[in-house]
Amino acid sequence: MEDHLRTVWLKTLTIVGPTLFVAVGEFVREVYLRKHLPHYMVSAIAVATTLVAAVVFSWYMFRALEGLETERRTFKEALLSLKERERLAREMHDGLSQNLSVLKLEAYKLKGLVHEQPELLETIDSLDKLINQTYLEVRQTLYDLRASQRLDEGFWPTIDRQIQEFRRQTGVEVVVQSSMASQEPWSQLASVHILRIVQEALTNVRKHAGASTVVLTCREAGVGVEFTIHDDGCGFAARPTGSDDRYGLFVMQERAESVGGRLHVESQPGKGTTVTWVVPREGRRNIGAKGAAHVGG
Repeated sequence: MEDHLRTVWLKTLTIVGPTLFVAVGEFVREVYLRKHLPHYMVSAIAVATTLVAAVVFSWYMFRALEGLETERRTFKEALLSLKERERLAREMHDGLSQNLSVLKLEAYKLKGLVHEQPELLETIDSLDKLINQTYLEVRQTLYDLRASQRLDEGFWPTIDRQIQEFRRQTGVEVVVQSSMASQEPWSQLASVHILRIVQEALTNVRKHAGASTVVLTCREAGVGVEFTIHDDGCGFAARPTGSDDRYGLFVMQERAESVGGRLHVESQPGKGTTVTWVVPREGRRNIGAKGAAHVGG
């Protein structure tokens, strides 16, 4: 259930629950207990039942309200983190991205001045390629930083935009196979983390895989939803714990776990890589304090 539906449910339960309990209790006491038990036993049962019911009802309401408040607070912190990402993206665009453009222009001018010096031309060509590669990396980073801000358009439209940008920059074909259509049966916070996992997986494909095709699959899996990203690239063997790629996989695992899910990576040299993660449906998750922390990671 969405948060507002759960709030309505709790309010309704608060109003109807005690009233219904009293009505049922009086009915049982009048129709059954008083006809079969002494008066003092009926009173004792009524008092004990009322006390137990009050404790159970209060405990349930407290846990439900506490969970709802925790999720709202976590999502609010996540939104603040995303706004900070947007600010960083603007600063990078105004500073680093423009500086790289100037460097590229200066390298082009310099190349025209030393056209008769092969060694310098080779050095400038290498420098130009490095500037182009860095510019593409910065451009992709800026897009990734801003992508979560577009989630208000819907999860699947945001994923489509992400894939289109990936295709445009890399030329790698991405096939989406989803049985969920336009459904989003997970929390808003989970949408952010799912998007970040997709971004990280596509970044790994772009940097390391050398793939020609990527397949993104989404399907129902019991009480959860299973996502899979498979590429036909070079794959990899087990890497050292401290490597950059290992850290990226660790971050993806942390993101999945932060919304009550799990993530698994399978890869072999020459056989591509498959990243699979499962997130629970709305109302079946257990979001911890690290849920917001990893949005900004």
